[in-house]
Amino acid sequence: MGLLRDWHYVEKAVQIPALAELIREALIHALFVRDDRVLPRDLIADLNRVPPVTVKVKEDAEVRKLVRVLNGQESTVSLGLSAEDYHYFRTQLGVGRTREFGVTMRPRTLLTYDWIVPEQRGVQLDFTGYAGIEFAVDGHRAIAQVGALWKRLYDEASERGHLVPFVPTVPLDFAVGDALYGDAPFASFRGGFASYVNALRTISAYGQRARIGFEEVANYGTAYDLLHAAIPLAGEFFIPLSAALRLEAKPAARKTLTYGFDDPAKLSAGLDRLCRFGPGVNWVHITDAVAAKILRPATPPEASTVQVSLGATTTGIAAKEKALDVAMVGFKAKSSETPNPYDVSADAYRKTADTVARSLFVGEVHVPAKSFGEFLGKVRAFGDQSAAKAGAYANLHETGSVSTYPFFSAPKDRTKVYDLSKGVRAIVTRTPGAAFTSRLAHLWDEEPNFLRRMSLVRSLKLEIDEAHVVQPLISP
Repeated sequence: MGLLRDWHYVEKAVQIPALAELIREALIHALFVRDDRVLPRDLIADLNRVPPVTVKVKEDAEVRKLVRVLNGQESTVSLGLSAEDYHYFRTQLGVGRTREFGVTMRPRTLLTYDWIVPEQRGVQLDFTGYAGIEFAVDGHRAIAQVGALWKRLYDEASERGHLVPFVPTVPLDFAVGDALYGDAPFASFRGGFASYVNALRTISAYGQRARIGFEEVANYGTAYDLLHAAIPLAGEFFIPLSAALRLEAKPAARKTLTYGFDDPAKLSAGLDRLCRFGPGVNWVHITDAVAAKILRPATPPEASTVQVSLGATTTGIAAKEKALDVAMVGFKAKSSETPNPYDVSADAYRKTADTVARSLFVGEVHVPAKSFGEFLGKVRAFGDQSAAKAGAYANLHETGSVSTYPFFSAPKDRTKVYDLSKGVRAIVTRTPGAAFTSRLAHLWDEEPNFLRRMSLVRSLKLEIDEAHVVQPLISP
């Protein structure tokens, strides 16, 4: 979400003579917090400028028409606006001047923080009303428009005998599109969100419908897999409208088992063994005591809680549970009655999401399962030192990695976000095998291979979006 735009802006800003004496990290800090004592007035104006027009999308034809107007293929008359809206549109965008216009997508729900450099001179798309879901009749697939809520997709799929395999690690009220042009943390035990996307229906920078991938089957192993290369930055290459998703058959028997741990070493050992568990695990959700109290305020929390979603045949579920108990040996308590965050009513889910959203999140940290307990302890200690009580939501992958989302009870001002992000990065650098993948962490990264990859992605974006319409790159 805006990573290329932010990264490109930083790369160009370091070349400004007036900022030549600033080290890169100091410049990123100044840009992030909008420090007018350090930055020239023109840069501050860039950072505070927002898209002047918001369009609420109801059908894809509207987007196609709008893009053709913004890239100069058609005039604003073709939009079919009322006289009042027509005047407002032209006035706000400054139509008639020699300038480029861009379009950006507004996430429904943001986990962390907005982009540093907003779209300067164009239109923001609101997909809240573009929320249709179509389920296949001949297999476990669905085509979800980007405004469709994940919770609605999850519930309606279950009613039709499907299982949505990916869940949000942090249970906020995300839309499907938030994983394409936002930071929604969808994942399962067996893979991330991208592994369940067969194709994307998009609008190109030239107003053409473009389908990326194959809707009926996955295209892994092909020589032209643009889809999975672009998904993390999809909203900067084209305008996503719908995602063709691979679902699974709803198991005959499902069970959520909850394990409580009071020893970080036993927690880490249990997670490490669980990575090698055979088929049957849908997702593994992990919370510390602070997060567990938010999700289940009526239940006394353990120091760490692991919830495992099992699916099997009606005769095989008992054997799966016994095998899981062996893998999780060392737990202090076990329950099969504790509700999980996802299999609740839509109203209950939304109410919990509103509470979860009050916390300050800094991004995702990948931690080896065997080090997770120790890492969690360091994050808690850092939170205490920073007068910002810390907690974490996490999910386990079969690869042996834990996707962890630390959060803090602190005001969501940009200075606090930056300082807490920097503290988490310091913990990550002292944790072997860990990686911090937040927006700020990417901007801080000066590793030569990473910079080469970003340059390659930027050149690919400029090739695909030669019209400079979809979140166009901006130079200070």
